[in-house]
Amino acid sequence: MPNIVFTPQDMLIKTNLHDRPLYYTGYIDDVKVDRMHIYPGSSISIIPKGLLHHLRIPMHRLTPTSTAMSGFNSGRSYPIGKIRLKCQIGDLQSEVTCYVIDADTSYNILLGRPWIHDYMIVPSKLHQYFKYVDKYGFVKTEFTDIDPFKGVESYYSDSCLYEKSKRHLDEGNEQANTETAT
Repeated sequence: MPNIVFTPQDMLIKTNLHDRPLYYTGYIDDVKVDRMHIYPGSSISIIPKGLLHHLRIPMHRLTPTSTAMSGFNSGRSYPIGKIRLKCQIGDLQSEVTCYVIDADTSYNILLGRPWIHDYMIVPSKLHQYFKYVDKYGFVKTEFTDIDPFKGVESYYSDSCLYEKSKRHLDEGNEQANTETAT
């Protein structure tokens, strides 16, 4: 298996002064989906019920589950059910078991540790991309969305993380352009 390496030169944002989550645009089945959040802090993958409607997936396709979920407040909640979905981010084609919740979220799908481990993905929030080894043994890199919050739908606290880091991204690009011009 090849080595997966992250270097400072590979950072999408040329500073560590950001706290951006890993949001991607990809596909679930054949439908384009933005704000696909890769989050190693979650022990399950989650999809809000609203996205099922957008994907035109009927509720009767859900499998019942007795899995209890607990969040940062240690309170328990129970998903509506679970479903297996085909998911694609860049060249990575995968399947993921998602627990369906009835909640408004800043993400459209949260891809947790089981999915990350199944596909041997190595995410880096600092670098703003993930790497994985494809079926041919080559290391592949998938970069995050630079601006995942578009249009009228906005989640203020998450979008603030992007506004601050956009300034650093712009400053880093200006500095890189100056360095290459000299």
